Amino acid sequence: MKQTSKTINLETKKQFELIDITARVKTAVVESNIKSGMVVVFCPHTTAAIRINHNESLLMQDIMKTLYRLVPIDISYSHDLFEVRQTVAPNERSNGHAHVKAFLLGSSENLIIEQGELVLGEKQSIFFIELDGGRSNREVHIKIIGD
Repeated sequence: MKQTSKTINLETKKQFELIDITARVKTAVVESNIKSGMVVVFCPHTTAAIRINHNESLLMQDIMKTLYRLVPIDISYSHDLFEVRQTVAPNERSNGHAHVKAFLLGSSENLIIEQGELVLGEKQSIFFIELDGGRSNREVHIKIIGD
């Protein structure tokens, strides 16, 4: 069994942003020379997520609206009470809402590799979802395992 890893570096510009990383993941799979196996796409940030869905602009707006309805920015989050919290990093943002959104969405996706290609539905794309941007140093880790 073979395995390989790759890291994608991203810079985000907006507070909420969906970045289609499908082509980068597909390239990593092809470069791995693994014909049958699994790929894990993982985001190590607590205010960002990895999800699979249709890359259609109106749907992206619907997803954003729904997330902001479920987890609004303008309510009081205990995480944002810096005077009460035990540890607060210098220049920390009030981003309790982003942590909650990321918790609901999830930090990874597992996909299948067959005949050397990533298995995705016709309309499926892999997204890095920024929930607390803009950020200059976002990463996505790709782990490919198989034969």
